Amino acid sequence: MKKLLLTLVIILIGSCLFAGCGSDNHGGVIGTVNGEKVYRDEMDYFFAYYYQFYYDNYYSIYKQYMGVDMLDEESAATLLGDYENSAWRAVVYAALIKQTAAEYGITYEDNYLKDLLPWGNYQTIKISSLNSQLLEAVKGEMLSQLVVPGSDIEAAYQADPAKWDGRQTSHILIQCDVTDPEALAAAKAEAEEVLAKLNAGGDFAELAQEYSDDGSAEQGGKIDAYINSYGNEVGTENGYYEEYVAGAYALAKVGDYSQEPVLSSAGYHIIKLDDVRAGFDQTKDIVAASLKTISDDAAAAKLNEMLDAAYAKANIQQKFSFRYYVEETTEDDTAADDTGAGEQDSDGDHSGAADDSTVNDDGSAE
Repeated sequence: MKKLLLTLVIILIGSCLFAGCGSDNHGGVIGTVNGEKVYRDEMDYFFAYYYQFYYDNYYSIYKQYMGVDMLDEESAATLLGDYENSAWRAVVYAALIKQTAAEYGITYEDNYLKDLLPWGNYQTIKISSLNSQLLEAVKGEMLSQLVVPGSDIEAAYQADPAKWDGRQTSHILIQCDVTDPEALAAAKAEAEEVLAKLNAGGDFAELAQEYSDDGSAEQGGKIDAYINSYGNEVGTENGYYEEYVAGAYALAKVGDYSQEPVLSSAGYHIIKLDDVRAGFDQTKDIVAASLKTISDDAAAAKLNEMLDAAYAKANIQQKFSFRYYVEETTEDDTAADDTGAGEQDSDGDHSGAADDSTVNDDGSAE
């Protein structure tokens, strides 16, 4: 009977959450985090998720090596308690993520998904989005506080000047299938026609807007990136056509353009040299920016540290009884109970002990 009961409980929770049968009160208020109400449906979502994950991946291992049957309430009581406690902590941290995001001015609302998805599912998507945005905000803060020593910047430049020196160009692309002789010939003829107009005093940007098949045509053929002699955008690994790079570096001075169409696998290019950036003084900012990096792991560790600190000082009020989880107690806790010390209601209170009070719809406790 217990085995059947647990199976039915999990199926009921899952079907309600994923089919959207929750009521408007989201299963009822089960507590508050810094005064913000948290709901049963959200905790049930996390509990069902943890149970399903471990059932799918570890059921046979638990049963064979630990003698635990996840479909039997009595046998799996400790595991279920762990999932239940983890679900409660997940709800608390979800609230802290929302509150921390609000401090950064970060919000998330998607009315389409909100109407389409069950409440628990939507809340998970919302928290995931807020967490991602928070991660980027924290990374930005860390970057703004990061200082790269000038000696490191100069050392990086001197180690490979060609990596940092670059050329900025504009181009006119006559695109074609380079494997088709007729298309290739037609493209070359058009490129030579454009060259003739340039040689007759035509404006490069205007001709690029008229003739170029590249996306840069709208800005007169101008490519914002600086390209180094290795063929990469300076400061990145973004590569350019080898023939294009050779054509750009064949130009003697700013303002010069190709006197013959340059063929790449994309078609024919007419390349114009817009700027040359060379030497440490002209490149040090881009070198510094490249050295000034924060990894995703470092940003995630910082965000977790912030959330753990927020948890440590949060006013967390639990207004329900765990079904499976049994909170560990110490001798001090027992002594406090014997003296009649009650549950605290102050910042930093993380009491998991249930009480007989209830929470009204407005979040106040009775």
